[in-house]
Amino acid sequence: MAGQHAKLPAMTISDPAILAQLMGLMCEAIALRGAGQPEAALAALDQALALDEQFLPVQMQRAGLFEQEGRWGDAVAAYEACLDIAPDFDDARSAHRLALASLAEHCRLQLDDAALGVRQQAAIAHTLAQTLLKLDQAEQALAAIDLALVQAPAQLAHQAPRADILLRLNRHEEAQACYGAVDPADADAAALQAFNLGDILWRMGQVEAAQASFERALQLQADFAQARVGRAHLLLMQGDFRQGWAEHEYRFQIAELARRSIQADSPRWRPGNDLVDKHVLLWAEQGQGDTLQFARYIAVVLQRAAQVTLCAPVALLPLLAQSFPAIHCVATAAQAGPHDLHASLMSLPWLLDLPDPAQGPQPPYLRIDEQRVQAWRERLDAMLPVRRPRIGIAWAGRQYATIHHSRDLPLAELAPLLELPADFVSLQKEIPAADLASHADQGHRLHAVALEDWTDTAALVGALDLVISVDTAVVHLAGALGVPAFLPLRLAGEWRWGRQDSRSDWYPSLQLFRQPVRGQWAPVVHALVAACRARFTHM
Repeated sequence: MAGQHAKLPAMTISDPAILAQLMGLMCEAIALRGAGQPEAALAALDQALALDEQFLPVQMQRAGLFEQEGRWGDAVAAYEACLDIAPDFDDARSAHRLALASLAEHCRLQLDDAALGVRQQAAIAHTLAQTLLKLDQAEQALAAIDLALVQAPAQLAHQAPRADILLRLNRHEEAQACYGAVDPADADAAALQAFNLGDILWRMGQVEAAQASFERALQLQADFAQARVGRAHLLLMQGDFRQGWAEHEYRFQIAELARRSIQADSPRWRPGNDLVDKHVLLWAEQGQGDTLQFARYIAVVLQRAAQVTLCAPVALLPLLAQSFPAIHCVATAAQAGPHDLHASLMSLPWLLDLPDPAQGPQPPYLRIDEQRVQAWRERLDAMLPVRRPRIGIAWAGRQYATIHHSRDLPLAELAPLLELPADFVSLQKEIPAADLASHADQGHRLHAVALEDWTDTAALVGALDLVISVDTAVVHLAGALGVPAFLPLRLAGEWRWGRQDSRSDWYPSLQLFRQPVRGQWAPVVHALVAACRARFTHM
């Protein structure tokens, strides 16, 4: 959800018996916690999560229990689980940041203990570095990981995070230098290093060199799932959709992604399966932007199957249910009921044999309530009585867990754009910490509005003349609605945006503006200003 406020998402448990069990276990955990039995309380909450791991109140209670016990690393992980369920839940976001700060302080205190052994110091410094990076304190994170490397200089486990920190600081060449010679007899370490170097080369815009590095990793370790997915992304970026989607299926062999897979009794949908008379469960695998992008294929599945249920993030369900009224929408797989097959939305181009985006349903494929669009027009007319171009703007993505800083465009860089004779409506959910000072100076040029949910955001987007958004769910929403949008892109881009020109294979209404030099947004903003002037001739 974009907007200024977020509330606890509604829980959508259809089985009263399961809800009663959940509430009973939560009450039991509260009683045990009050009785000074934290481990027993945690066991009760774990039982609740076994019933429904998407039930946010249980996840929040569990995180709070870890906090109470001073288990800051576990608390951070628990709040991140909450944010995976509800990215816009403000209470979880603020608690997550406080838990990170507490974990960092705990690590610093531990490092002051002279009795620690070398390996313990290295492990604690490593944790501190990762925590500081999540807090967007990259320079301090670099100092912490350097301490870990002093204790264990040869460990790839510390060299790789150091490279990640240097990437955050836009010091890619130094990140490359983190990886020195490895023991040729250690094929696994050599493969991991080749993969990591491939990732850095990709971020530097060196696609062919990155692909060669991924290939090298696979020569050393043929079943290296991350390298196969990296290669898949490069294939997709270069327009080799058929081979790219086939390779992309190896993502389910990556442990982190496998943990996010739904637990369903039905078999996975495989290519060639007959869908006639079948009930298919589709599920949203990764972020909200991915869900909006691949929702286009729901209509094709509806044509081939007897019944379709969609399991997606709670925040998106009203918009998806409005757009695809023939499907049954649920927040968890447990709510889906019996079904014959299940598939991730991101697998649909492969499963439906529609590898090229041009073969799939084209935007607009999301529906918006025209009455709500008109209501937004009237509201904007009242708020902005002088009619000028109305431009929605989002300059940064999510500000929790893994933050994609290189996709974000610092607000200060947007000053030339905000000086145009237009009215800018903020579609930004959260102001990044690094932008607070700029926002204080330029916030008067950004009209803030309160948005209830994604259906409300969609209606507002439909009432605007243009959307300018970095690579976030907002730009996918605009593209899926067929609304004109400008997308400023980092040099490396991402697989879905191709390599060269300014058009998108996925969204014809999008115009792409790519960095000519890594890390430099000024030329992109200059191009955005020129494009706005060309689009709105009276500017």
